[in-house]
Amino acid sequence: AATQTTVRVSGVDVRPRDASAGISGLSVANPAGFPGNAIELGGFSIKLDAGSLTRDTLIISDIVVSEARINVLQQGTTNNLQELLSNLQQMQSGDSTAAEESAGKKIIINRFTLEGASASISLPDLKEMRDITLPTIVVRDIGRASNGATGAQVAQQILRPVLEKAMASAATQAVKDQATRKIGDAVGGLLKSIGGDKDD
Repeated sequence: AATQTTVRVSGVDVRPRDASAGISGLSVANPAGFPGNAIELGGFSIKLDAGSLTRDTLIISDIVVSEARINVLQQGTTNNLQELLSNLQQMQSGDSTAAEESAGKKIIINRFTLEGASASISLPDLKEMRDITLPTIVVRDIGRASNGATGAQVAQQILRPVLEKAMASAATQAVKDQATRKIGDAVGGLLKSIGGDKDD
C-alpha cells in the first residue's frame, strides 16, 4: 500500500521460542511505466523483543537485510525510485491507510541495517548499465517518536533513506563517468594535437 506497487515474499521462517524471524526473497515491483523490480532483498534476519509480543505495540530490536539489490532506471526527467518516493509521500499525506490500521498492532524498530547492498544504474548519461556498491545504511528508532507506527508508516521510514541513498550514489556515479569522459576527450585532443605537430 505504501509503495503502490506489488510486493512479493518467497519465504518466511518464524521462531517464536527464539523471538526471531527470517524473510527471504522479498521484492518490490517498479511503479507503472518501469519494467521489473525496483528492490530485491536477499534475506532478512529479525530479532523481536519477546516481552512485546502480547502488547499492542510490537518492538523489534534489530532487522538486518543482506545482499539487497536496487535498480535505478531513468526515463526522461524522472526515474523509478523518484516515483516510489512520490508514492510514499502521497501515502504520508493521506490518512486512509492510517485510519484502517489504527486499531491494529503498532510497531517500533530499534535498528534497521541494510548491508552488502548493490545498485544497478541505467541512466542516459552513462550510455550503459553500471553496477555500484552501496554503503551500509542504518535507520534507528523507527516509529518511536509516535509511540508505535503502522505498517505503511514503517515502510515509509525505512524505504525513504534507502531510496534516497541509492539515488545519491547513482548521481555520484553519473558525475564520475561524465568527468572521466571529459578528461579522456581532453587527453585525446592533446595527443592528437601533438601528433599533428610532429607531422608538420
